[in-house]
Formats: sequence, C-alpha cells, structure tokens
Amino acid sequence: MNTRNKLKNINPYKAGSSKILGKKNVIKLSSNESPFGPSQKVLKVIQQVSNTANRYPESESRSLKNSISKRYKLNKKNIFCANGSDEILGLICQLYLTKGDEVIIPKNSFLMYEIYSKIHNAKIIKSKTSNFEVDTNNILSNINKKTKIIFVANPNNPTGLYIDKNNLNKFIKKIPKRIILVLDAAYAEYITSSDYENGMKYVSKYKNIIVTRTFSKIYGLASLRLGWCYANEEIIELLDRIRGPFNVNRVAQEAGSIAIAEEDIERKLVAHNRKWLKTIKLELNKLPLIVYNSQANFIFIKLNNGITEKKKLNKYLLSKSIIIRTLDNYNLPECIRVTIGTESENKMLISTFKSFFKNAK
Repeated sequence: MNTRNKLKNINPYKAGSSKILGKKNVIKLSSNESPFGPSQKVLKVIQQVSNTANRYPESESRSLKNSISKRYKLNKKNIFCANGSDEILGLICQLYLTKGDEVIIPKNSFLMYEIYSKIHNAKIIKSKTSNFEVDTNNILSNINKKTKIIFVANPNNPTGLYIDKNNLNKFIKKIPKRIILVLDAAYAEYITSSDYENGMKYVSKYKNIIVTRTFSKIYGLASLRLGWCYANEEIIELLDRIRGPFNVNRVAQEAGSIAIAEEDIERKLVAHNRKWLKTIKLELNKLPLIVYNSQANFIFIKLNNGITEKKKLNKYLLSKSIIIRTLDNYNLPECIRVTIGTESENKMLISTFKSFFKNAK
C-alpha cells in the first residue's frame, strides 16, 4: 500500500473552534483549556527566555525533569519530556507497532490514539463501553497474540469518566506484560476523589506501563506544547533514541519548570474547577438533558431529543458568542462537551442554556 492510499483511512484531527465570524469577546469552552492562563511568574520567565530565541534549547530538558521529579517525588531517569503529550503517543506507536499489529482503544476515546496507530499500519480494535464508561473486561477479552498497545485515558476525553482505583488494579494485573499499556492522565490534576489513581505507582512494578501527562490543561500552557511521561527506564531510553534533538523548546522548558512548582496556584485552580463543575452540573440537570458525572475540567452532555436539538442548541450558543465542542468526530452526534471557564463565563453559559430550553418549550 502506498502512502496516499494508507492515509485515506485516517480522518484528520479537528480542533475545537476558536472564533465566531463577526463576533467579539467570544467565550471559548471547546478545547478544555485553562481559562486563566499562565501565572504572572510564568509569564515573566516566558518574556525573559524569549530574548534567547536565536539559541537552541537544552536538549535533555534537565531543569524541567528536575522540577517534575521534585514535585511528584519521581525518579528523573523514568521521566521523558516532549513537544506535547501528543508527541509521546506518536513515538510510542513508532517504537512498538508494525503492519499487522493490533491496538485496543475504548470507544469514544481521544482521537489521536487511532490516528497515530493507523499511521503505523496497526489494526484498531474498539473495545465496548457501558453507558460511556470504559469496560475493562471487554478490553481484556479483545486481547490476542497480535495485540501490542492498549490506550486508556483516565479520566477519559471526551466523557470525563474514569476507572476507579480498585478496577484499575484488577485490570492491570491481567494484562500480559508483553503489551504496552498507555495510561493517559492528562486531566489527573483535577481529580480529587480518593478512589482515583493517576497511574504513577504502577511504573516501578510493571515495565509495560507508560503514564502520559500534559502542561496544556491546569497549567495553562497549551500554546507552548509541553508534555511528559513516566515509564520504565528501558522505555525512556528508547524514546530518547528516536526523539528529535531539541524536541522541547526553551520557553516551554522554563515555563513548565516554574508552573509545576506553584502548588498554591494549582490548589486554587482545582478548587475553582471543583466548585463550578458541581454548580454547572446541578443547574444543567434541571434542564431536559442527560448530564454525566464528568470529573475533569469539562462536562459531557447528551441531548434528550437527539441530533436536531444538538444542532439548534449549538447554533443558539454561537449566536450568544459561546463556543462548545460538538462531538460528531467522536461518533457522538447527540452529545456535546463543555469546558469549565471563568466565573463570569460559567454564569453566562448556565443562563444561555436555560434561555434556550425556556424558548424551546
């Protein structure tokens, strides 16, 4: 199969919209970004480092790894930094997949798992979900001798639902050690429940587990493209062999080193998110909607009256300068995803939803 034919079965990733033609002061709640952006301390270092844009960054991301290691009490030798966690997903597929291999991905998962796997000629096996929750037993039942990688986002995007600690433990124990399990914990910082496990503790015990993390969400550095993973030292060594020589720019390295150390700010952001996650769910549950118990910085919603109602709601929101994420690309045409914004944005969102359903009567 030539390259052109191989790529025909890959649907390109479509990011959430950022603009509305003819509208100013748009409220963007479509991409799960932090509504607050970087802290003042981080902005200051970004400005300072920008003056050295003519120089290559430090190739090993040593300072950033030190900051991550200190923040989470992790072994530096097990940390890999990258140009967004997306780059890590692509490198993992490059390392472990060849034609004829199989990759298991739960239905309605982050789209890049499938895209990177298909680039490397893997066959995609979609495991079943139960009311949009990942069914770990179904994943296990789909494992065969061709299975090379399993991707699981915990919590999942776009649903915000997660596998609890007890079920995750049972699941991991049953996965053959020859199979790479990628635990994508992009939204881990937002989860405060005691039954949630971000996956870090498994790395010392299981050599086949890779936990990916990002600076794009709670740390407000989405534009800088910065991510990292924690894995067995042998996997880290392999990733280092195939990455680009300067895969993390200096601005991202310096900004990330500061941001991850600002625990007080992180706690405030988590508290804001927890408050509004609860409030928005409570208010939207009063409307004729199915509001799921999402636990990240967004809420997953299903429209009772299907695709037609979804389209009308989305059109109405856009008319009020609010952008949410429709989920047609995820094969969820009756569903939407709404990011938690600032206090004023959240209040406007609630008010606009109520206005739509009041007028729809």
